[in-house]
Amino acid sequence: MIKLYGMGINQKSERFIMTKKVLISVSDKKKLIEIASFLNEHNYEIYSTGGTFREIEKNNIPVHSIENYTQSNEIMNGRVKTIHPKIFGGILADKENQSHLDDLNNINGYVFDILVVNLYPFLEQAIEKKLDDKEAIEFIDIGGPSLLRAAAKNFNNVIVLSSPNQYESFINEYDKKDGIIDYSYRKKLSIEVFRLTSKYDHLIANYLSNDKNILPKYINLDLKLSNRLRYGENPHQKSAFYEKNSSKNAIWSQVHGKQLSYNNYADIESAFNIVEEFSDNACCIIKHSNPCGFSTDKNPLKAFQNAVKSDPVSFFGGIVGFNFKVDHILAKELNKSFLECIVAPSFTKKALIYLKLKKNLRLLVRNTKVKKEKLSIKSVAGGFLVQEKDFLIDDLNKIKVVTKTKPKDKDFKIFNIGLKLIKYVKSNGIIFVKNNQLIGLGAGQTSRVDSVKIAVRKAKENGFDLKGAVMFSDAFFPFSDGIKIASDVGVKTVVQPGGSIKDKEVIEYADQEGIVMCFTGNRHFFH
Repeated sequence: MIKLYGMGINQKSERFIMTKKVLISVSDKKKLIEIASFLNEHNYEIYSTGGTFREIEKNNIPVHSIENYTQSNEIMNGRVKTIHPKIFGGILADKENQSHLDDLNNINGYVFDILVVNLYPFLEQAIEKKLDDKEAIEFIDIGGPSLLRAAAKNFNNVIVLSSPNQYESFINEYDKKDGIIDYSYRKKLSIEVFRLTSKYDHLIANYLSNDKNILPKYINLDLKLSNRLRYGENPHQKSAFYEKNSSKNAIWSQVHGKQLSYNNYADIESAFNIVEEFSDNACCIIKHSNPCGFSTDKNPLKAFQNAVKSDPVSFFGGIVGFNFKVDHILAKELNKSFLECIVAPSFTKKALIYLKLKKNLRLLVRNTKVKKEKLSIKSVAGGFLVQEKDFLIDDLNKIKVVTKTKPKDKDFKIFNIGLKLIKYVKSNGIIFVKNNQLIGLGAGQTSRVDSVKIAVRKAKENGFDLKGAVMFSDAFFPFSDGIKIASDVGVKTVVQPGGSIKDKEVIEYADQEGIVMCFTGNRHFFH
Protein backbone atom coordinates (compact mmCIF):
# COMPACT_ATOMS: atom_id res chain seq x y z
CA MET A 1 0.00 0.00 0.00
CA ILE A 2 1.30 3.46 -0.91
CA LYS A 3 1.34 5.91 1.93
CA LEU A 4 1.30 9.61 1.10
CA TYR A 5 2.40 12.11 3.73
CA GLY A 6 0.47 15.37 3.71
CA MET A 7 -1.48 16.80 0.80
CA GLY A 8 1.01 16.40 -2.06
CA ILE A 9 1.82 19.27 -4.37
CA ASN A 10 0.10 22.61 -4.52
CA GLN A 11 1.87 24.83 -7.03
CA LYS A 12 0.21 28.03 -5.90
CA SER A 13 1.40 27.64 -2.32
CA GLU A 14 4.78 26.39 -3.58
CA ARG A 15 4.67 23.46 -1.14
CA PHE A 16 5.97 20.00 -1.74
CA ILE A 17 5.30 17.31 0.91
CA MET A 18 7.32 14.11 0.55
CA THR A 19 6.63 10.44 1.18
CA LYS A 20 10.09 9.54 2.48
CA LYS A 21 11.58 7.27 -0.20
CA VAL A 22 14.74 7.97 -2.19
CA LEU A 23 16.61 6.16 -4.96
CA ILE A 24 20.40 6.62 -5.13
CA SER A 25 22.55 5.28 -7.98
CA VAL A 26 25.78 7.18 -8.68
CA SER A 27 29.03 6.73 -10.59
CA ASP A 28 30.66 9.73 -8.91
CA LYS A 29 30.61 8.78 -5.23
CA LYS A 30 31.96 12.09 -4.03
CA LYS A 31 29.89 13.25 -1.00
CA LEU A 32 27.74 10.11 -1.30
CA ILE A 33 27.92 9.27 2.38
CA GLU A 34 27.20 12.87 3.29
CA ILE A 35 23.92 12.95 1.35
CA ALA A 36 22.95 9.39 2.33
CA SER A 37 23.55 10.14 6.03
CA PHE A 38 21.46 13.31 5.81
CA LEU A 39 18.57 11.49 4.17
CA ASN A 40 18.75 8.64 6.69
CA GLU A 41 18.78 11.08 9.59
CA HIS A 42 15.58 12.59 8.16
CA ASN A 43 13.89 9.19 8.04
CA TYR A 44 14.12 8.48 4.33
CA GLU A 45 14.15 4.87 3.15
CA ILE A 46 17.08 4.55 0.79
CA TYR A 47 16.98 2.23 -2.22
CA SER A 48 20.17 1.67 -4.18
CA THR A 49 22.07 -0.36 -6.78
CA GLY A 50 25.36 -2.19 -7.16
CA GLY A 51 28.44 -0.28 -6.05
CA THR A 52 26.37 2.56 -4.58
CA PHE A 53 24.45 0.08 -2.42
CA ARG A 54 27.67 -1.51 -1.19
CA GLU A 55 29.27 1.86 -0.36
CA ILE A 56 26.25 3.00 1.65
CA GLU A 57 25.93 -0.34 3.44
CA LYS A 58 29.67 -0.34 4.26
CA ASN A 59 29.14 2.91 6.13
CA ASN A 60 26.39 1.36 8.28
CA ILE A 61 23.58 3.40 6.75
CA PRO A 62 20.31 1.44 6.30
CA VAL A 63 19.72 0.77 2.61
CA HIS A 64 17.43 -1.44 0.51
CA SER A 65 18.67 -3.31 -2.54
CA ILE A 66 16.88 -2.28 -5.72
CA GLU A 67 16.93 -5.93 -6.82
CA ASN A 68 14.90 -6.92 -3.75
CA TYR A 69 12.42 -4.14 -4.48
CA THR A 70 11.96 -5.06 -8.16
CA GLN A 71 12.44 -8.81 -7.61
CA SER A 72 14.66 -8.63 -10.68
CA ASN A 73 18.44 -9.09 -10.75
CA GLU A 74 20.91 -7.03 -12.72
CA ILE A 75 21.61 -8.64 -16.10
CA MET A 76 24.18 -8.28 -18.89
CA ASN A 77 27.03 -7.33 -16.55
CA GLY A 78 25.05 -4.44 -15.10
CA ARG A 79 23.83 -3.02 -18.40
CA VAL A 80 20.25 -3.49 -17.20
CA LYS A 81 19.55 -2.81 -13.55
CA THR A 82 17.21 0.17 -13.07
CA ILE A 83 15.00 -0.09 -16.18
CA HIS A 84 11.89 -1.52 -14.53
CA PRO A 85 8.19 -0.42 -14.20
CA LYS A 86 8.38 -0.37 -10.39
CA ILE A 87 11.27 2.11 -10.58
CA PHE A 88 10.09 4.32 -13.41
CA GLY A 89 6.49 4.15 -12.21
CA GLY A 90 7.62 5.33 -8.78
CA ILE A 91 9.50 8.25 -10.33
CA LEU A 92 6.92 9.29 -12.93
CA ALA A 93 3.80 8.96 -10.76
CA ASP A 94 1.68 12.07 -10.23
CA LYS A 95 0.74 12.01 -6.55
CA GLU A 96 -2.50 13.81 -7.26
CA ASN A 97 -3.56 11.35 -9.96
CA GLN A 98 -5.33 8.44 -8.29
CA SER A 99 -5.05 6.21 -11.37
CA HIS A 100 -1.26 6.57 -11.20
CA LEU A 101 -1.29 5.54 -7.56
CA ASP A 102 -3.62 2.63 -8.29
CA ASP A 103 -1.30 1.41 -11.03
CA LEU A 104 1.62 1.48 -8.60
CA ASN A 105 -0.41 -0.33 -5.98
CA ASN A 106 -1.17 -3.08 -8.47
CA ILE A 107 2.53 -3.84 -8.95
CA ASN A 108 3.43 -3.26 -5.27
CA GLY A 109 5.43 -0.19 -6.15
CA TYR A 110 6.38 2.91 -4.18
CA VAL A 111 6.44 6.59 -4.98
CA PHE A 112 10.01 7.94 -4.95
CA ASP A 113 10.34 11.49 -3.68
CA ILE A 114 14.05 12.07 -4.32
CA LEU A 115 16.33 10.72 -7.03
CA VAL A 116 20.12 10.99 -6.63
CA VAL A 117 21.81 9.90 -9.86
CA ASN A 118 24.87 10.91 -11.85
CA LEU A 119 26.23 9.51 -15.09
CA TYR A 120 29.03 7.26 -16.24
CA PRO A 121 32.09 9.50 -16.79
CA PHE A 122 32.18 9.34 -20.59
CA LEU A 123 34.31 12.50 -20.92
CA GLU A 124 36.95 11.41 -18.40
CA GLN A 125 37.06 7.71 -19.30
CA ALA A 126 36.29 7.50 -23.02
CA ILE A 127 37.18 10.86 -24.57
CA GLU A 128 40.20 11.92 -22.51
CA LYS A 129 41.66 8.40 -22.63
CA LYS A 130 40.88 8.16 -26.37
CA LEU A 131 39.28 4.73 -26.10
CA ASP A 132 38.24 2.86 -29.22
CA ASP A 133 34.53 2.38 -29.93
CA LYS A 134 34.33 -1.05 -28.33
CA GLU A 135 35.74 0.26 -25.05
CA ALA A 136 34.06 3.65 -25.21
CA ILE A 137 30.49 2.32 -25.46
CA GLU A 138 30.84 0.72 -22.03
CA PHE A 139 30.90 4.26 -20.60
CA ILE A 140 27.65 5.27 -22.32
CA ASP A 141 25.08 5.47 -19.56
CA ILE A 142 21.57 4.28 -20.44
CA GLY A 143 19.71 3.88 -17.16
CA GLY A 144 21.13 7.06 -15.62
CA PRO A 145 19.90 9.53 -18.27
CA SER A 146 16.56 7.72 -18.39
CA LEU A 147 16.07 8.02 -14.63
CA LEU A 148 17.18 11.63 -14.59
CA ARG A 149 14.89 12.64 -17.45
CA ALA A 150 11.95 10.85 -15.84
CA ALA A 151 12.47 12.67 -12.53
CA ALA A 152 13.11 15.98 -14.30
CA LYS A 153 9.87 15.61 -16.25
CA ASN A 154 8.01 14.95 -13.00
CA PHE A 155 9.67 17.73 -10.98
CA ASN A 156 6.25 18.58 -9.52
CA ASN A 157 6.55 15.39 -7.51
CA VAL A 158 10.25 14.44 -7.45
CA ILE A 159 13.44 16.21 -6.39
CA VAL A 160 16.31 15.24 -8.69
CA LEU A 161 19.98 15.66 -7.74
CA SER A 162 22.25 15.05 -10.73
CA SER A 163 25.62 16.19 -9.32
CA PRO A 164 27.47 16.03 -5.99
CA ASN A 165 27.83 19.80 -6.31
CA GLN A 166 24.09 20.10 -5.62
CA TYR A 167 24.04 18.19 -2.31
CA GLU A 168 25.06 21.07 -0.07
CA SER A 169 22.55 23.41 -1.67
CA PHE A 170 19.78 20.83 -1.29
CA ILE A 171 20.62 20.23 2.38
CA ASN A 172 20.57 23.96 3.08
CA GLU A 173 17.25 24.34 1.25
CA TYR A 174 15.78 21.40 3.14
CA ASP A 175 16.90 22.63 6.57
CA LYS A 176 15.89 26.22 5.84
CA LYS A 177 12.28 25.24 5.14
CA ASP A 178 11.85 22.15 7.32
CA GLY A 179 11.73 19.78 4.38
CA ILE A 180 9.32 21.80 2.25
CA ILE A 181 11.03 22.29 -1.11
CA ASP A 182 9.85 25.17 -3.28
CA TYR A 183 8.55 24.67 -6.79
CA SER A 184 11.17 27.09 -8.19
CA TYR A 185 14.04 25.13 -6.64
CA ARG A 186 12.74 21.81 -7.99
CA LYS A 187 12.27 23.34 -11.44
CA LYS A 188 15.84 24.67 -11.35
CA LEU A 189 17.12 21.15 -10.59
CA SER A 190 15.00 19.80 -13.44
CA ILE A 191 16.45 22.28 -15.93
CA GLU A 192 19.97 21.30 -14.89
CA VAL A 193 19.14 17.68 -15.72
CA PHE A 194 18.02 18.44 -19.26
CA ARG A 195 21.13 20.56 -19.83
CA LEU A 196 23.30 17.74 -18.47
CA THR A 197 21.75 14.99 -20.59
CA SER A 198 21.84 17.19 -23.70
CA LYS A 199 25.54 17.83 -23.17
CA TYR A 200 26.14 14.14 -22.47
CA ASP A 201 24.47 13.08 -25.72
CA HIS A 202 26.45 15.65 -27.70
CA LEU A 203 29.74 14.40 -26.23
CA ILE A 204 28.91 10.84 -27.23
CA ALA A 205 27.68 11.78 -30.71
CA ASN A 206 30.73 13.93 -31.41
CA TYR A 207 33.13 11.26 -30.19
CA LEU A 208 31.58 8.39 -32.09
CA SER A 209 31.25 10.42 -35.28
CA ASN A 210 35.05 10.74 -35.17
CA ASP A 211 34.85 13.83 -37.38
CA LYS A 212 38.44 15.06 -37.68
CA ASN A 213 37.44 17.91 -39.97
CA ILE A 214 38.35 21.29 -38.51
CA LEU A 215 34.85 22.34 -39.65
CA PRO A 216 32.62 19.40 -38.64
CA LYS A 217 29.05 18.84 -39.82
CA TYR A 218 27.70 19.83 -36.41
CA ILE A 219 29.09 22.21 -33.80
CA ASN A 220 27.79 22.09 -30.25
CA LEU A 221 28.37 25.35 -28.38
CA ASP A 222 28.50 23.82 -24.92
CA LEU A 223 28.74 27.01 -22.88
CA LYS A 224 27.88 28.03 -19.34
CA LEU A 225 27.54 31.46 -17.80
CA SER A 226 30.74 32.43 -16.01
CA ASN A 227 30.39 36.18 -15.38
CA ARG A 228 27.69 38.76 -15.92
CA LEU A 229 29.53 41.88 -17.00
CA ARG A 230 28.63 45.48 -16.16
CA TYR A 231 27.87 46.12 -19.82
CA GLY A 232 29.07 45.32 -23.34
CA GLU A 233 31.17 47.39 -25.69
CA ASN A 234 28.99 50.34 -24.63
CA PRO A 235 27.04 51.03 -21.41
CA HIS A 236 23.65 50.49 -23.08
CA GLN A 237 24.55 46.91 -24.14
CA LYS A 238 24.08 43.95 -21.80
CA SER A 239 26.84 41.35 -21.84
CA ALA A 240 28.29 38.30 -20.12
CA PHE A 241 31.21 35.91 -20.43
CA TYR A 242 30.34 32.27 -21.14
CA GLU A 243 32.99 29.61 -20.73
CA LYS A 244 33.22 26.17 -22.29
CA ASN A 245 31.29 23.75 -20.11
CA SER A 246 33.47 20.79 -21.09
CA SER A 247 36.73 22.57 -20.24
CA LYS A 248 38.36 21.47 -16.98
CA ASN A 249 41.13 24.04 -17.01
CA ALA A 250 40.65 27.75 -17.50
CA ILE A 251 42.94 29.36 -20.06
CA TRP A 252 43.67 32.13 -17.55
CA SER A 253 42.95 33.08 -13.96
CA GLN A 254 42.55 36.52 -12.43
CA VAL A 255 44.72 36.98 -9.35
CA HIS A 256 43.86 40.59 -8.53
CA GLY A 257 41.73 43.56 -9.45
CA LYS A 258 38.16 44.47 -10.23
CA GLN A 259 35.90 42.54 -12.57
CA LEU A 260 36.95 42.37 -16.21
CA SER A 261 34.89 44.35 -18.71
CA TYR A 262 33.66 43.16 -22.10
CA ASN A 263 36.38 45.20 -23.82
CA ASN A 264 39.01 43.82 -21.43
CA TYR A 265 38.18 40.27 -22.52
CA ALA A 266 38.59 41.19 -26.18
CA ASP A 267 41.91 42.99 -25.60
CA ILE A 268 43.29 40.22 -23.39
CA GLU A 269 42.67 37.76 -26.22
CA SER A 270 44.75 39.92 -28.56
CA ALA A 271 47.56 40.28 -26.00
CA PHE A 272 47.69 36.51 -25.41
CA ASN A 273 47.76 35.68 -29.09
CA ILE A 274 50.53 38.11 -29.96
CA VAL A 275 53.10 37.48 -27.22
CA GLU A 276 52.71 33.70 -27.45
CA GLU A 277 53.91 33.83 -31.06
CA PHE A 278 57.42 34.70 -29.78
CA SER A 279 60.15 32.72 -28.02
CA ASP A 280 62.19 35.83 -27.13
CA ASN A 281 61.03 38.05 -24.27
CA ALA A 282 58.08 39.92 -25.78
CA CYS A 283 55.85 42.71 -24.52
CA CYS A 284 52.70 43.86 -26.28
CA ILE A 285 50.40 46.78 -25.43
CA ILE A 286 46.82 46.55 -26.69
CA LYS A 287 44.27 49.29 -27.26
CA HIS A 288 40.89 48.41 -28.81
CA SER A 289 42.28 45.02 -29.89
CA ASN A 290 45.15 46.63 -31.85
CA PRO A 291 48.81 46.43 -30.81
CA CYS A 292 49.80 50.05 -30.16
CA GLY A 293 53.12 48.98 -28.63
CA PHE A 294 55.42 46.01 -29.10
CA SER A 295 59.03 45.04 -28.49
CA THR A 296 61.28 42.06 -27.87
CA ASP A 297 64.48 42.24 -25.83
CA LYS A 298 66.73 40.00 -23.75
CA ASN A 299 66.13 42.39 -20.86
CA PRO A 300 62.46 42.09 -19.73
CA LEU A 301 62.35 45.65 -18.41
CA LYS A 302 63.71 47.00 -21.69
CA ALA A 303 61.15 45.00 -23.68
CA PHE A 304 58.40 46.79 -21.75
CA GLN A 305 60.00 50.23 -21.93
CA ASN A 306 60.50 49.98 -25.68
CA ALA A 307 56.92 48.79 -26.17
CA VAL A 308 55.72 51.89 -24.32
CA LYS A 309 57.86 54.09 -26.58
CA SER A 310 56.03 52.67 -29.62
CA ASP A 311 53.13 54.97 -28.72
CA PRO A 312 53.37 56.57 -25.25
CA VAL A 313 50.00 58.33 -25.61
CA SER A 314 47.96 55.23 -26.60
CA PHE A 315 49.72 53.22 -23.86
CA PHE A 316 47.66 55.06 -21.21
CA GLY A 317 44.87 52.79 -19.96
CA GLY A 318 45.98 49.88 -22.12
CA ILE A 319 46.33 46.13 -21.70
CA VAL A 320 49.92 44.90 -21.31
CA GLY A 321 50.85 41.33 -22.20
CA PHE A 322 54.10 39.47 -21.51
CA ASN A 323 55.30 35.98 -22.48
CA PHE A 324 57.60 35.79 -19.44
CA LYS A 325 57.39 35.96 -15.64
CA VAL A 326 56.96 39.48 -14.28
CA ASP A 327 59.47 40.29 -11.53
CA HIS A 328 59.49 43.09 -8.95
CA ILE A 329 61.81 45.30 -11.03
CA LEU A 330 59.34 45.29 -13.90
CA ALA A 331 56.41 45.61 -11.46
CA LYS A 332 57.83 48.86 -10.07
CA GLU A 333 58.02 50.28 -13.57
CA LEU A 334 54.49 49.11 -14.41
CA ASN A 335 53.14 50.79 -11.30
CA LYS A 336 54.21 54.20 -12.61
CA SER A 337 51.42 54.15 -15.20
CA PHE A 338 47.64 53.77 -15.36
CA LEU A 339 46.84 50.39 -16.89
CA GLU A 340 43.67 48.32 -17.20
CA CYS A 341 45.17 44.81 -17.16
CA ILE A 342 48.49 43.00 -17.06
CA VAL A 343 48.69 39.50 -18.54
CA ALA A 344 51.62 37.14 -18.02
CA PRO A 345 52.43 33.44 -17.56
CA SER A 346 53.27 34.22 -13.91
CA PHE A 347 54.26 36.89 -11.41
CA THR A 348 56.88 36.65 -8.67
CA LYS A 349 55.59 37.05 -5.11
CA LYS A 350 57.44 40.32 -4.77
CA ALA A 351 55.97 41.61 -8.03
CA LEU A 352 52.46 40.87 -6.78
CA ILE A 353 53.13 42.85 -3.59
CA TYR A 354 53.91 45.95 -5.67
CA LEU A 355 51.19 45.49 -8.27
CA LYS A 356 48.44 44.80 -5.74
CA LEU A 357 48.98 48.27 -4.32
CA LYS A 358 46.67 49.34 -7.13
CA LYS A 359 43.36 47.81 -6.09
CA ASN A 360 41.65 48.14 -9.47
CA LEU A 361 44.53 46.88 -11.62
CA ARG A 362 43.53 43.54 -13.11
CA LEU A 363 46.28 40.90 -13.01
CA LEU A 364 45.85 37.73 -15.05
CA VAL A 365 47.92 34.57 -15.24
CA ARG A 366 47.85 32.66 -18.52
CA ASN A 367 47.73 28.88 -18.26
CA THR A 368 50.18 28.03 -21.04
CA LYS A 369 49.31 24.30 -20.79
CA VAL A 370 45.81 24.96 -22.14
CA LYS A 371 45.66 25.03 -25.91
CA LYS A 372 44.23 28.05 -27.69
CA GLU A 373 40.91 27.74 -29.47
CA LYS A 374 41.32 26.75 -33.11
CA LEU A 375 38.09 28.28 -34.36
CA SER A 376 36.72 31.79 -34.51
CA ILE A 377 32.92 32.11 -34.36
CA LYS A 378 30.97 35.24 -35.23
CA SER A 379 27.19 35.63 -35.14
CA VAL A 380 25.55 37.00 -38.29
CA ALA A 381 21.95 37.17 -39.47
CA GLY A 382 20.64 33.62 -39.80
CA GLY A 383 23.58 31.80 -38.25
CA PHE A 384 27.27 31.89 -37.45
CA LEU A 385 30.43 32.38 -39.45
CA VAL A 386 33.07 29.85 -38.42
CA GLN A 387 36.69 29.85 -39.52
CA GLU A 388 40.11 28.68 -38.44
CA LYS A 389 41.97 31.31 -36.47
CA ASP A 390 44.94 32.81 -38.28
CA PHE A 391 47.76 30.95 -36.59
CA LEU A 392 49.68 30.61 -39.85
CA ILE A 393 53.37 31.32 -39.43
CA ASP A 394 54.85 32.67 -42.65
CA ASP A 395 57.82 30.54 -43.67
CA LEU A 396 60.80 32.88 -44.07
CA ASN A 397 62.42 30.33 -46.39
CA LYS A 398 59.50 30.62 -48.79
CA ILE A 399 59.41 34.40 -48.98
CA LYS A 400 59.85 35.52 -52.58
CA VAL A 401 62.14 38.48 -53.21
CA VAL A 402 60.58 40.19 -56.25
CA THR A 403 62.92 43.17 -56.64
CA LYS A 404 66.48 43.58 -57.88
CA THR A 405 67.62 44.80 -54.48
CA LYS A 406 67.83 41.94 -51.99
CA PRO A 407 67.25 41.95 -48.20
CA LYS A 408 70.20 41.71 -45.83
CA ASP A 409 70.53 38.75 -43.46
CA LYS A 410 69.70 40.98 -40.47
CA ASP A 411 66.38 41.90 -42.08
CA PHE A 412 65.01 38.40 -41.61
CA LYS A 413 64.85 38.78 -37.84
CA ILE A 414 62.70 41.85 -38.39
CA PHE A 415 60.61 39.87 -40.91
CA ASN A 416 59.94 37.28 -38.23
CA ILE A 417 58.59 39.96 -35.87
CA GLY A 418 56.59 41.94 -38.40
CA LEU A 419 54.88 38.98 -40.04
CA LYS A 420 53.68 37.70 -36.68
CA LEU A 421 52.52 41.12 -35.53
CA ILE A 422 50.68 42.23 -38.69
CA LYS A 423 48.19 39.35 -38.32
CA TYR A 424 46.67 41.08 -35.29
CA VAL A 425 46.30 44.57 -36.77
CA LYS A 426 42.80 45.53 -37.92
CA SER A 427 42.57 45.71 -41.71
CA ASN A 428 43.64 47.60 -43.66
CA GLY A 429 46.77 47.21 -41.55
CA ILE A 430 50.24 48.69 -41.94
CA ILE A 431 53.11 48.54 -39.44
CA PHE A 432 56.72 49.74 -39.35
CA VAL A 433 59.22 47.65 -37.38
CA LYS A 434 62.79 48.65 -36.54
CA ASN A 435 65.29 47.21 -34.04
CA ASN A 436 62.80 44.59 -32.74
CA GLN A 437 60.26 47.33 -31.98
CA LEU A 438 56.96 48.48 -33.43
CA ILE A 439 57.48 52.14 -34.36
CA GLY A 440 54.44 52.98 -36.46
CA LEU A 441 50.93 51.59 -36.94
CA GLY A 442 48.02 52.38 -39.23
CA ALA A 443 44.95 50.22 -38.64
CA GLY A 444 41.32 49.83 -39.62
CA GLN A 445 41.30 52.18 -42.58
CA THR A 446 39.18 51.73 -45.69
CA SER A 447 42.15 52.42 -47.96
CA ARG A 448 45.66 51.03 -47.61
CA VAL A 449 47.32 54.31 -48.48
CA ASP A 450 45.54 56.00 -45.55
CA SER A 451 46.90 53.31 -43.21
CA VAL A 452 50.41 54.06 -44.51
CA LYS A 453 49.92 57.79 -43.94
CA ILE A 454 48.74 57.21 -40.37
CA ALA A 455 51.61 54.82 -39.61
CA VAL A 456 54.14 57.38 -40.87
CA ARG A 457 52.52 60.19 -38.91
CA LYS A 458 52.42 58.14 -35.68
CA ALA A 459 56.08 57.16 -36.05
CA LYS A 460 57.14 60.77 -36.54
CA GLU A 461 54.99 62.05 -33.66
CA ASN A 462 56.67 59.54 -31.36
CA GLY A 463 60.16 60.62 -32.41
CA PHE A 464 61.19 57.68 -34.58
CA ASP A 465 63.49 57.85 -37.57
CA LEU A 466 61.90 55.62 -40.22
CA LYS A 467 65.14 55.22 -42.14
CA GLY A 468 66.03 51.53 -41.98
CA ALA A 469 62.55 50.43 -40.85
CA VAL A 470 60.64 47.63 -42.58
CA MET A 471 57.03 48.15 -43.68
CA PHE A 472 54.58 45.25 -43.41
CA SER A 473 51.14 45.11 -44.99
CA ASP A 474 48.37 42.62 -44.21
CA ALA A 475 47.32 42.53 -47.90
CA PHE A 476 48.67 43.55 -51.31
CA PHE A 477 49.29 47.11 -52.42
CA PRO A 478 46.85 47.86 -55.27
CA PHE A 479 48.98 50.85 -56.31
CA SER A 480 52.47 52.18 -55.66
CA ASP A 481 51.21 55.25 -53.77
CA GLY A 482 51.59 53.74 -50.29
CA ILE A 483 55.09 52.51 -51.10
CA LYS A 484 56.08 55.95 -52.37
CA ILE A 485 54.94 57.57 -49.10
CA ALA A 486 57.03 55.09 -47.10
CA SER A 487 60.02 55.47 -49.40
CA ASP A 488 59.93 59.26 -49.08
CA VAL A 489 60.55 58.96 -45.32
CA GLY A 490 63.41 56.46 -45.65
CA VAL A 491 61.67 53.07 -45.62
CA LYS A 492 63.45 50.89 -48.17
CA THR A 493 62.16 47.42 -47.33
CA VAL A 494 58.55 46.29 -47.83
CA VAL A 495 56.98 42.93 -47.00
CA GLN A 496 53.52 42.18 -48.37
CA PRO A 497 51.50 39.20 -49.63
CA GLY A 498 51.43 40.23 -53.30
CA GLY A 499 48.61 39.12 -55.56
CA SER A 500 47.40 42.41 -57.03
CA ILE A 501 46.77 42.79 -60.75
CA LYS A 502 49.06 45.81 -60.40
CA ASP A 503 51.96 43.82 -58.86
CA LYS A 504 54.14 44.43 -61.92
CA GLU A 505 53.74 48.21 -61.68
CA VAL A 506 54.39 48.17 -57.93
CA ILE A 507 57.56 46.07 -58.39
CA GLU A 508 58.78 48.37 -61.16
CA TYR A 509 58.38 51.39 -58.87
CA ALA A 510 60.24 49.57 -56.07
CA ASP A 511 63.13 48.78 -58.44
CA GLN A 512 63.20 52.35 -59.61
CA GLU A 513 63.60 53.56 -56.00
CA GLY A 514 66.02 50.80 -54.93
CA ILE A 515 63.47 49.33 -52.54
CA VAL A 516 63.61 45.73 -51.32
CA MET A 517 60.22 44.08 -51.78
CA CYS A 518 59.27 40.61 -50.61
CA PHE A 519 56.06 38.66 -51.28
CA THR A 520 54.85 36.11 -48.72
CA GLY A 521 51.88 34.80 -50.69
CA ASN A 522 49.76 34.87 -47.52
CA ARG A 523 47.14 37.52 -46.83
CA HIS A 524 46.30 38.34 -43.21
CA PHE A 525 43.04 40.28 -43.16
CA PHE A 526 41.74 40.82 -39.62
CA HIS A 527 38.31 42.30 -38.90
